[in-house]
Amino acid sequence: MTKKGIGSDAAGQNRGSPAGSPELIREPATRSQLPASSLLLPPSPLETTTRANQVTLTRIAFLDDLDEANAMHSRCSLESRFARYHAARRALTPREWWHLCDRANGTTLITVPLDEPSRVIAITHLLRTQVLHVRELGILVEDSWQGQGLGTVLAHYAVDLARTHTLDCHEITAMTGSGNQRMLSILRGLRARVTGRDGPTLDTVIQVEA
Repeated sequence: MTKKGIGSDAAGQNRGSPAGSPELIREPATRSQLPASSLLLPPSPLETTTRANQVTLTRIAFLDDLDEANAMHSRCSLESRFARYHAARRALTPREWWHLCDRANGTTLITVPLDEPSRVIAITHLLRTQVLHVRELGILVEDSWQGQGLGTVLAHYAVDLARTHTLDCHEITAMTGSGNQRMLSILRGLRARVTGRDGPTLDTVIQVEA
C-alpha cells in the first residue's frame, strides 16, 4: 500500500472514557456541508494505491454522500457491519449522517476508487466524545476491499489528522472485538493500549500527544 498525502478493516465505537490498567495490545452537484469545523484546516484528499494496485481517494464526507454511504452498507456483510457498530446495522439515517458530517462533532471521511468516484468503499470517523481531549475512531471497509491495507492507511491517516489538524485531541479511543485480528493488527501498529474489556470487546486508547 502506497499513499500520497497525510498519513488505513472495521473499528467500532467506544462506549466511554478510557479507564483501567493500560496494556499494550499484541485496528456532485451541490456539496452541502456544515460550516463548523473541528479541524484547523480541511485535510487535502488522500490518494492511496492498494496491494492490488487499485487507486483510491479519501476525502471529507458531505451531506449528499448519504445514499452512496448506505449503498456501501448494503454491500457489507453482517460480520463487517457488526464489527463496526456492534449491532446488525444496515443503514444510516439522514439524522445520523447529519451528525457525522457536522464538523463540530468531528471528522468523517469517505473513500472511493479513483476510477469510480461515486462508489463509497470505506467510511472513517474521528468524532468527539464526552471526555475532553478524547476522540473516537471508527472505520468500515467494504468486504471486497478488505485485506488490501486500506484499513491500515485510513487508521494512520485519522491519527495523523488528530496530530496535525486539531488543537484539542490528546487521545483516540477505539472499540473492537478480541477476535478481530485485522483491527487488532492495525491498533498494534498504532501502539494502542487496552483500557477495558467487556466480554469479547476491547476498549483501546491511542496516544496522540507525546
